[in-house]
Amino acid sequence: MDIIIAGIVYPGLITTLALGLLYRWLVGGAGDRGSMGGIGAALRSREGLAALTGILAAAGGLAAMPWPAHPVGVTHAWLWTWAGIELAFLIPLIPALAAGTPKVVRAAVRRAQIGTFGRALLWLALTASLTIHTNWGLAALPTHLLALIAALISFPIAIGWGPFDDEVSITGASMQDGMPPALRWLDNLARAVASAALLATTIVATLPTTIGPIWLRLTIIGAGFITAGGLLRRLSGRMPRLTLPDILRLGWAYVAPLAVAATIALIIAGRPT
Repeated sequence: MDIIIAGIVYPGLITTLALGLLYRWLVGGAGDRGSMGGIGAALRSREGLAALTGILAAAGGLAAMPWPAHPVGVTHAWLWTWAGIELAFLIPLIPALAAGTPKVVRAAVRRAQIGTFGRALLWLALTASLTIHTNWGLAALPTHLLALIAALISFPIAIGWGPFDDEVSITGASMQDGMPPALRWLDNLARAVASAALLATTIVATLPTTIGPIWLRLTIIGAGFITAGGLLRRLSGRMPRLTLPDILRLGWAYVAPLAVAATIALIIAGRPT
């Protein structure tokens, strides 16, 4: 019964959908509503099935995380979290990558390249912090701080937000070119859910969510989620879209050194016994 609760209610599918809708509202995407009359046909399409599969993968990834008051008490399932969230981002791209329209394929390739690069840097930073996730002593603080800074910079790249979003002026079309309204809404929801799941994972991994009473840990997660969503909303539209080479230079010049520094700080601090 606890496993069913974790998979469906908390911290499972219902929690994941709620976080996705909250994320869309925070970043300013709540006004995008499709025609619910065509949602059945959208779900039967290959794009709709891919979006639905991505949502379910995100739910599985979040259910494996060590949330406060987790019904099953999961504590060491971060590998499943990584797999679920990566699938949540990658599976919805498959129909566009297999499309016969070159402009749609190019848009999907750009999103896949940028997102994979950003998430690789993000996971590298999170790994250092997760290694001493339960240790928030003075010696562990440099690792957590460096990992947090690296995560803040790499997260918009990982989800393709703001200057890292799709560049329509280059491709001439987005991945959603030709989609009916209901399918477009479903695709946007799947992307929001994946982004929200990754944001929740980043917050749980980099903030002190393993110490203190449960109410305090949940408050930290909620405050971090809302604050990050507000910052992402301010970032949108403030900068022009960056090209892939510019994004790669940004990641290698700033995020990668910070992630490596977090790892070095981890080695100096030593793993807790």
